[in-house]
Amino acid sequence: MFKQTMRFLAVAATAFVFSVGQAYAQAEPTGCAISQQPAVAPFNLRQLHDQLNLSATQEVQWQTAVDAMRETHAAERMNADQMQAREETLLQQPILDLSALHAAHENVVAQDAPLPEQSAKAWLTFYSGLSDQQKTIFSAALRPYLEEVAHHAARPFEPRTGL
Repeated sequence: MFKQTMRFLAVAATAFVFSVGQAYAQAEPTGCAISQQPAVAPFNLRQLHDQLNLSATQEVQWQTAVDAMRETHAAERMNADQMQAREETLLQQPILDLSALHAAHENVVAQDAPLPEQSAKAWLTFYSGLSDQQKTIFSAALRPYLEEVAHHAARPFEPRTGL
């Protein structure tokens, strides 16, 4: 059970890295005085794809995983855009309707909840079809990102309350 849980967490982290890895490559906002360099270079899916030398079956699984990742990201982005539009409408009222704001937020959370699981399952299917040599290459590419995630606290520490 522990091994299966750890494998799921690793794949979930993989899906997260694949879907958010390019965020480091975005330009710095104007007027930002402090520049924080990412601890790990952006993840390059094309380079990893080329290194793996995939068979035809593996190529189909790769494409399925990438498509699932893209669809997940697009759905999350669309939900966020809808939430933002709804918030802008609600914030224009003279008296804020906090219940409506909360309901809109809960709706987006409910819509986004199953999306990472779909992407993770696709990547798990792909990973299970790799040979040991390919898994070694995949692991070497993914390890720096998983190590970065492992060094961050699960929740931010609040020094004022100790929580």
